[in-house]
Amino acid sequence: MPEPFAPAGNAARSPSPIDQFVDWVRIAGAWYAASFIFHMLLMCALMVIGTAVVMPVENEAPSFDEAELETPVAASPVQHFELEDEAPGLDPSKLDLQNLSLNRPPGPTVEETENIYYDDSPIFTERGGGRPTVAPGPSLGGMGGFNIVGMGPGVAVQGPGGVGSGVGTGTNPGSGGSGIGFGGRGSGMKRAMVGGYGGTKQGERAVALALDWFRRHQFPDGHWGLQTYTKLCTDKSCTPPGTSNADVAATAFGLLPFLAAGQTPDPKTHYHDVVRRGLAWLMRNQAANGDLAPGSASHMYAHGLAAIAVCEAYGMTKDRTLGQRAQLAVNFIQWAQNPDSGGWRYEPRTDGDTSVAGWQIMALKSGQMAGLSVDSKALEGARKWLKSASGGNYGGLFGYVSKNPTTTTMTSVGLLCSQYLGVRRGDPLLSEGVAYLMANLPDNKTRNLYYWYYATQVLHNVPGPEWDVWNRRMRRALIETQVQEGCAQGSWNVTQQGVTASDYTQSGGRIMSTSLACLTLEVYYRFLPLYKLDAESPPENISVIQPGIAPPPLGKP
Repeated sequence: MPEPFAPAGNAARSPSPIDQFVDWVRIAGAWYAASFIFHMLLMCALMVIGTAVVMPVENEAPSFDEAELETPVAASPVQHFELEDEAPGLDPSKLDLQNLSLNRPPGPTVEETENIYYDDSPIFTERGGGRPTVAPGPSLGGMGGFNIVGMGPGVAVQGPGGVGSGVGTGTNPGSGGSGIGFGGRGSGMKRAMVGGYGGTKQGERAVALALDWFRRHQFPDGHWGLQTYTKLCTDKSCTPPGTSNADVAATAFGLLPFLAAGQTPDPKTHYHDVVRRGLAWLMRNQAANGDLAPGSASHMYAHGLAAIAVCEAYGMTKDRTLGQRAQLAVNFIQWAQNPDSGGWRYEPRTDGDTSVAGWQIMALKSGQMAGLSVDSKALEGARKWLKSASGGNYGGLFGYVSKNPTTTTMTSVGLLCSQYLGVRRGDPLLSEGVAYLMANLPDNKTRNLYYWYYATQVLHNVPGPEWDVWNRRMRRALIETQVQEGCAQGSWNVTQQGVTASDYTQSGGRIMSTSLACLTLEVYYRFLPLYKLDAESPPENISVIQPGIAPPPLGKP
């Protein structure tokens, strides 16, 4: 029987090898040729991609995938640095970083901080396995993000989401924040701020030393102690401790300098673990009503400080859990305000004093800059309190309580709060107060770090000749008195020979004095100058609560 489809009339025969090859080429050759060309092109493309050099974009934050390929920065000691002419009295051989700690690697030097990561990236979201990736949408003016969910048990509430409105000011400008918020803390803006607003390399070296001191004196669970930090010391140079036992306040004092330097829980930041553990400890101790310092000594002092830290951390990360806790903390401050005087004092709803009120007002402002919901009535009450404690011809001088004599320290607190509550640059109140501060410039004969901390921010907000004079005096006074030896290297003494110290830092001890001094030297990028942008203040009541989600309720002790 003939083979199927064999030509009629021809006998069936076996095809020769040549015939088979011709048939294969005719039937399958084209397909194999196309496949071969395709795979060759694919291999060439992969080789090009694998060997290509990607040129970085100037001031653009790396993605998490890029960061995972980077080699961690090794801390190499720097023997000396070149002093600038503003501080000719310093000995350049004294800042030796080899003996920062005995058993732990030293913190970064100024040169190394130029290469380590600061959290100035766009907002991030979680994906599978908890590995962050860049989220779509506009960047947030230098504010980065990190999901802090799972950092320990605590209050489970619904809270804020989304972002604030306004012009961003970080290295990734876009919509978000208030325009005067935390955008200067990223590496790009940080370098620009140091160069353009009065910072120097030796000042940044002092900050690096201070951050390392705090790192070495943090307990494993994340907290710092005003009295107990000496348990972590390697010698006696860090004594004496503070007189107050307020671990919440100590932990806030420990965290704030790291946050000011752009350090967050983001794994790419150099001190991410220090910040993560500190925030986790604060949130584990937060009460259901939002109180961050239940049972703490100097209750509202401690809560206000901790609220600033949590609000700043949320503003820099936009992490939802941090936002929920920060909103609760803000709500507690608003509830604790004295309904008659508008002030705050050691315990909720008691009559006010300017010192305690200052930390609460700063916490409310930090929450506002982070995009949280702040009640305009609380801000109006704060204005009422400040007016009651003011004096002078134009209300630009302030006392501790109503009808008390005015002091430099309380005037600096009152002026900064007034600036954040809307006083304009040309207001006679501000002019009167600034003149009073300039008549009491920093020196190391009578050192008052509490005063310097607030007054430096006031004058930084009004760039000009006064700021330049103040900044040079302040910067030199702090750098010259930072401890350079032993376990205390990087910290500031509360008292020292030949110097009369303020009573304001006695209770907080070395933790408080070091925090205030470090924050003062970070003023160039911690907050942007209020009046530099010549813009209107942001709205008093910024709410980022998503539609359909109610804000957390006001707490009640």
